[in-house]
Amino acid sequence: YQRRVRGAPARQYSSILEESDEEKRVVRSSKDKRFSEINETIKAIRNHKKIKDITKVQEGFTSLCQIYAKSQSVIAKNGCPRAFIRCIADLETYIKEFWEDKESRSKLNKINSKALAALRQNVRKYNKDFITEIEAYQKDPGSYEEVIEEDEDEEDKSDDEITGFASSSAKAAASAKKIRNTFSRGDDDDEFDDDSDDMWGDDSSDESSSDDEVPAIGYTAAYFLKRKDDDKKDKPDRKKKQPRQQAKAATNEDEGWTTVSGTDKVTKEKPLFEDDAEITVELVNQKIAELSSVRGRRGAKRQKNIETLELLSGICVSEDLGIPIQAKCMYYTCLAIFDYNPNMAVCMKVEIWVQLLTTLDKLLTLLEQHREVHFNEGMPEEEENLEDPERPLTVAGSILVIMERADDEFTKLLRNLDPHGTEYVERLSDETKLCGLILRVKAELTHRKASHEEMCRTYLREIEHLYYKVDYNAEKNDGPECSRVKIDVLCKYIYRYDSTDRIRTRAMLCHIYHHALHNRWSEGRDLMLMSHLQQSISHADIPTKILHNRTMVQLGLCAFRKGLIQHAHTTLNEIQSSQKSKELLAQGLSTQRMSERNLEQEKIEKQRQIPFHMHINLELLEYSYLTCAMLLEVPHMAAHQFDQRKKLSRTFHYQLRNAEKSPLIGPPDSMREHLVAAAKAMMKADWKTCADTLLAHKIWNLMPRAEEVKEMLRQKIKEESLRTYMFTYSACYDSISPLVLSRMFDLSNAQIHALISKMILNDELKASWDKPTDLLILHRAESSKLQSLTKQTADKLTYVMDNTEKMLQQGTPFTSKGSAPSGLPWNATWTNNIYTNKGGQSFQGSQSYTGNMQGDRGSGGGYQKRNYNSANNAGYNRRQGGNYNNSGYNNYNNRYGGNSYDKRQSGNDKNSGYNSYNNRKQNYSQSAY
Repeated sequence: YQRRVRGAPARQYSSILEESDEEKRVVRSSKDKRFSEINETIKAIRNHKKIKDITKVQEGFTSLCQIYAKSQSVIAKNGCPRAFIRCIADLETYIKEFWEDKESRSKLNKINSKALAALRQNVRKYNKDFITEIEAYQKDPGSYEEVIEEDEDEEDKSDDEITGFASSSAKAAASAKKIRNTFSRGDDDDEFDDDSDDMWGDDSSDESSSDDEVPAIGYTAAYFLKRKDDDKKDKPDRKKKQPRQQAKAATNEDEGWTTVSGTDKVTKEKPLFEDDAEITVELVNQKIAELSSVRGRRGAKRQKNIETLELLSGICVSEDLGIPIQAKCMYYTCLAIFDYNPNMAVCMKVEIWVQLLTTLDKLLTLLEQHREVHFNEGMPEEEENLEDPERPLTVAGSILVIMERADDEFTKLLRNLDPHGTEYVERLSDETKLCGLILRVKAELTHRKASHEEMCRTYLREIEHLYYKVDYNAEKNDGPECSRVKIDVLCKYIYRYDSTDRIRTRAMLCHIYHHALHNRWSEGRDLMLMSHLQQSISHADIPTKILHNRTMVQLGLCAFRKGLIQHAHTTLNEIQSSQKSKELLAQGLSTQRMSERNLEQEKIEKQRQIPFHMHINLELLEYSYLTCAMLLEVPHMAAHQFDQRKKLSRTFHYQLRNAEKSPLIGPPDSMREHLVAAAKAMMKADWKTCADTLLAHKIWNLMPRAEEVKEMLRQKIKEESLRTYMFTYSACYDSISPLVLSRMFDLSNAQIHALISKMILNDELKASWDKPTDLLILHRAESSKLQSLTKQTADKLTYVMDNTEKMLQQGTPFTSKGSAPSGLPWNATWTNNIYTNKGGQSFQGSQSYTGNMQGDRGSGGGYQKRNYNSANNAGYNRRQGGNYNNSGYNNYNNRYGGNSYDKRQSGNDKNSGYNSYNNRKQNYSQSAY
């Protein structure tokens, strides 16, 4: 029967029944819900990986981990889903490959870059709990599905637990899920057709059976009750169907056929030679020409070409075709290895690099065993001789070019490796093999008496692998095996025979670098000055400029280790003051300047970077430069405390200003904080605190001969602290004993005497020695602040007057026709060198001036023309009524003799006009003020 809802009409209840009939409710078990959520999340992650949306991949991985955590009760009963294991394993592999691809990673925006770094850490940390499952997946990936397939028995079991009206809907949902799984697995079309037919057939049968069961009078209460025969009806006997592909494979194996997938192309591989062909040198040469003709073409099988050339080399040995054709096969094998990467910016794979070294070693061994065979770079292939023993056996090509390419690839390989990993150390060990190959190439070129140009190129490669390495036995051993002797011989050969400026310039820079690295300051400095490289380096290429910058930095560090603070500061100032030391030394890119370059410029700059083991420590470089600046700048600041415009190092002052802005000053931690604290202690002439603070940083342990450098710095700090003390506190003393200074600064009496005498000779300190009493007598000639400001004002006004006179000189010249000079008032005229204003007052000026004013003055004011014979400048004085009005500049004739200061003022009038200046060099002494 139908029960009416109270307060609702019958037609409304019938409409509710109709809607519930159209939209049937689907009830699923907790297992189906959780596995469905995992499926959808895995699909979303897979789609986001295809479009490289790392942010969405990170969000999907977070959601997947949360869903897995919520599904622990279901997973404990049914086990971990295999699709989940496959997803997290593939995600880790994807992130690892993406991270190693630096070119693709550089194209990511800022958000995706941060997401990639965070996702990399999270995935690696999360996957540690699934190491066993991931290893099982990596051994047998085929058994892991991309999405989860619910087990049919479990599905039927869940159907028993839900109400009867949802059984048909659940079956339809399971059928739809089965279809989706079939699409995701990518099975054959036949299998999909069979499965889909079965599924559609089952669904239609279920629908027809459900339609038959609906009573004619409508849904009654008995309809919703479970009957005993429903279990048998809902559980038909299903036989597990054998996959069609496995059946086909079994049939094919029985019949002796090979299974080929639909995507594979069945191609018959072309044999290297015909079966009945006679293998000769000409035939092998034609095959080499055929393979070399496809070099650089798109779609060329590069790996197969390498294997083919190696096979040809083996055929030459087995068929005994001769050494020249065998050497040519090896030569073209090296060229094919170089062509393996179509992009020159990408480095070789490690396996290819090892293969290159092996092939090049075999080629050089073959040439060493058969000296009659040699390569000729300028010879065309038509003229080479591979068979005729009566003529020289010559192969077209250059073994030197192969060696140079291998050296460049080695540098590129190190540049793209992680310098802090073990792989970098392993590859760095190949440098010994590469240097051995360079020496063998040099011996081969020397044997066949190669040209000077080829020998210079070979020598330069050898120098570039030696110049940056420290020879710890250089002082003990001066034999031919010493690096100093080796580089000296190689460089002198290049200086003598090289015809290109680039090779000579690079060899000279390497020579200077090696001298500086081994503390030979005078040799390196003299070679740099005699070569005039600083004048011509602006015309060199960028790699040579980078080498020049590295040489200048190493030369400055050498001067610093020698205690030549002024030379070290001058040498390092150009690199450090630019704030681009990383770019100038090719040791990285500054992060704060990333916005100033586009991706193409960044890519080019990365290709110029030098390997990590050749780097100069930038922190040590900056600390050394700032230490030099402190030792020079602090005494200079004390000597010019009223004139802060004269600065020796702006970088040092910048660090001091930043330290003053800090709201909290604590113990020094960083390198710059140590330097600022030491500078403040030196300003107070506290040399002990300054030395202890400066030398407390661990960076000095990286300096060669660290103990000697620390002792030198301690001595320099004592001397500069003494200078600072004398500049700061000399006004407080009439005399001081050298013994007091010796105790204060821990210096000997002779050192105190030498330092102060040098200050007196350089006119830095107004003092004198009193021999009978052995005292230093100080003269208070230092100007006060008011006197310093007055002197600065006088200098500025003199500068303004000189500029004004120059402007007047550049005006309209005087002519007899009456052209007036510039600067006349509006009511004045100029006629025959006579000024006349509208009041009738005139003044005729003289044409010369020798120190006294000449000319006839009228009754009123006028203008007098002056010609200064000494400076050839013209000036004008304005006078009114014979009185000097508008007080301006007075004539000071400063004379200094004895203890007098003579100040004279021209004119006795109350108000002075404009008078001339007779400026003389002012030497202030104690008696002048």
